[in-house]
Amino acid sequence: MTIHVCPSTIDEIARRVDVRDGVDLIKNATIKALENKDRLRMERLRRVYRLLNDRGLNWYPEKPSWPDEWWRFVVYRREILAVDLTRVAKNSELTTSLEHVLAALRYPYLHEKAPGTVRMRDALRMLSTAKAEQSEPPRRHLSVA
Repeated sequence: MTIHVCPSTIDEIARRVDVRDGVDLIKNATIKALENKDRLRMERLRRVYRLLNDRGLNWYPEKPSWPDEWWRFVVYRREILAVDLTRVAKNSELTTSLEHVLAALRYPYLHEKAPGTVRMRDALRMLSTAKAEQSEPPRRHLSVA
């Protein structure tokens, strides 16, 4: 049986991410309130994760761990991870942020070297300032004789 999640819940989370430069910290209590439920179950939380993925959003930690209201996770746009490495290499704060993100992607959430959700959010926000430049494709000009 598939758990129904209101599209407005996913829309609201995506809106919050967009308003906050592509990264936001979401509490389970927020999802519970948006879904208008008395309790938040793991099945619903997993479904929210899947629907966010379908919208082009990633999250940290990779898997929902607890349905408790105090639990929170980071939701971010995948594009944030496309950074200009020359910019990162020249700035020690950006380098540290990149190291936190790499540790988050490398280790399980409860590993001693994995960053917490707040540190991950801050690192992603810092990396969003070092986005890779999008080069425009060459334009073709047609001339009519």
